[in-house]
Amino acid sequence: MNNLTSMEVAHLNNINTNTQRMTLGEKIKSIIDAVNNVVVSGTAVNAVNAAENLAISGVVIHGETVTINNPAATGTDVYEFLTDTAQTKTAPTNIAVNIAANTIKPSGVLTIAVQPTSGDTMTIGTKVYTFVPVGTNTADGEISIETDLATSKLAIVAAINGVDGINESHNLVSAANFVVDDCIITALIGGVSGDIIATTETFAAGTNIFAGATLTSGADCTAANAVTALVASITTSDTQGVGAADGAGDSVDITADVAGVIGNAIVIGETMANGAFTGGAVVLSGGIDGTVGVINTMMIDDTYLYKCVAANATSGKNWRRISLGSAY
Repeated sequence: MNNLTSMEVAHLNNINTNTQRMTLGEKIKSIIDAVNNVVVSGTAVNAVNAAENLAISGVVIHGETVTINNPAATGTDVYEFLTDTAQTKTAPTNIAVNIAANTIKPSGVLTIAVQPTSGDTMTIGTKVYTFVPVGTNTADGEISIETDLATSKLAIVAAINGVDGINESHNLVSAANFVVDDCIITALIGGVSGDIIATTETFAAGTNIFAGATLTSGADCTAANAVTALVASITTSDTQGVGAADGAGDSVDITADVAGVIGNAIVIGETMANGAFTGGAVVLSGGIDGTVGVINTMMIDDTYLYKCVAANATSGKNWRRISLGSAY
C-alpha cells in the first residue's frame, strides 16, 4: 500500500465500500457476471437445421405423393398431387397438391347426327352403353333412344354424367352439352394417362361416330409447376415441423423448423416416377446441436473468439465470432 498514490488508495477504498453496500443478490450477480466473462477454451457452434432436397426430373402425374413424418409430432403429412377438378384424394387425410391447372385433360368428340336405334352401343373406357326403346332403360349402362334426335342427345349427356336417375356417373370422363351434333367427352383426370381411354361405337348410322378410338391431347404437369405447387402446399398445410422452398433447378428444399439433431429423425418419402430425394434419403440430415451457453459466455480456439450474445440452447444460433487474425 505504501507504493500506491493517494488517488489509487482512495479508488480502492471506494470499491471496497461499494462492495460492502451490495445486497446478497447483487453480490451473486456480480460473481455470475465474472464467471460469464471467463474465456473458455473450445469451439462454439450454432445449431444447424436438418434438411433434404427433393429433385423432380420430369413430369408429375395424378396420385403421386410426398410423405413427411416427424416422430415428435402427431400423424403424417401425405401430400398428393391431384389433376382432377374435384381434387379426389386416395385417403381423406391426404393433403391435396393442386396441379389441375397445370395439365391438359384428354378429350374427344362424339358426333350424333341421327337418332340412335335400339341395340346401338358406344363404349367409353370399359363401360358399354346400350341404347334401348323409350322407357325401358332401367339399369346402369342403358340409354333410352327417346322420341327424337334432340332428346336422344340430352339422354346421352345425362347418362354419361350420371344425372338421369339410372346411370352412375362415368368414373373416367364427363360429357358437355351437344353443340349442334357434337358432344365433347373430357377425361376427369389431367395428363397423358387419359389418352388411352377407349371411345368406340356400333351405331347403325354411319354419321354417329367418335372422332377417334381413344381420347387424345392430354398433357402432364411439368416439374417446375409441380415444385411451385408442392412448396405452397407444405407452407400452408405442414403439421410435421418442416418448411419448404424452391431449390436449385427443379427441386424442393425441405428443412426442419427446429434446428439441431432432433430434425435428423424426420422421415421423408415419395412415390414419384420422376422425383427422388438426394441419395435416396429416407430422413432429413445435417442437423447439428448448438453449443449450450449463457449470455456473455466466451470461448476461444486457434482461429476465432466466440461470444454468446443471448442464452443458447441446443437449437439456438446465438453465438457470434471474430477472427483472431495474424500476428502484428
